[in-house]
Amino acid sequence: MPMIPSRETTIRYILERRCESGGYCFYRLDEPNAGDTYYALAALAILDARPHEDEATRRYLHAFQRGDSSFPNVNVGHAVIRSLALLGERPAMDPRDWILSAMVPPGDTSRPVESSSLFEPLYHLTGLCRHLGIEVPPGKKDELLRAILRYRHPDGGFGEPFSTMIETAHALSVLQVLDPSSPQKESGTFLTQCEDPEYGFLSVPGARPAFLEHIHAGILACSLTGYPSPAFGRCREFIVKCIRENGGYCRSVFGGSATLENTWLAVTAMKMMDDLDRGVAVNLARKPAERCCD
Repeated sequence: MPMIPSRETTIRYILERRCESGGYCFYRLDEPNAGDTYYALAALAILDARPHEDEATRRYLHAFQRGDSSFPNVNVGHAVIRSLALLGERPAMDPRDWILSAMVPPGDTSRPVESSSLFEPLYHLTGLCRHLGIEVPPGKKDELLRAILRYRHPDGGFGEPFSTMIETAHALSVLQVLDPSSPQKESGTFLTQCEDPEYGFLSVPGARPAFLEHIHAGILACSLTGYPSPAFGRCREFIVKCIRENGGYCRSVFGGSATLENTWLAVTAMKMMDDLDRGVAVNLARKPAERCCD
């Protein structure tokens, strides 16, 4: 378990956002959503406070899956499947076909305006493949690899139209699942260019201020490449400055409201840094799969 400041207060912050009807909602109304539910359960698991019995949340999550085994969209499907796994459950119907059919090359579908990463859908879907033990067919794997590498830049980063920290972290994660032999360490140049003596990591070199999602992405990229960045000390300071009095985390050192997503980003980032300090880098290809759908 990572060394999280105000651990008990953070656990209380999360639990207070559980909805009466099941699920979680960061603004404390009985209006749960799949994303907040995943962020809450995943953060509680890192904090060693995962609920063992929550039938209402199980029912809430199962209701998202459609009769053909699909989900409303990739973000919802990812959040629901991962949340169910955290509760020791599996989807009622095997989502394998839906996951594989949703895996399309980046750029082949319209990108939402609010999206910070061209690779986010594949990042979620390959993560599900890893956790569910789903093998991506060779033809699809090759197609996706070729498409992703088109967005690699001379600085070693990934993105469209230029390298960004979040897109680089997502691309590295996808590559490690699809092709463990891919040379992730070649992205080190971009990572070092984004190191910052004040914030830890920036979204792109020179773009200040940074926000919590950039810190998380930088640490994820370092974890995937095994790079023990000297910026981790600043990253820890950044994260601590994002703690609010209620135990939740906001996205900026300049203040703001805490959310479950930012709280998950913070505790996950702290755990990754603790793991790297112990010499444990993320290996998405070799971790045993958590098969949930046979």
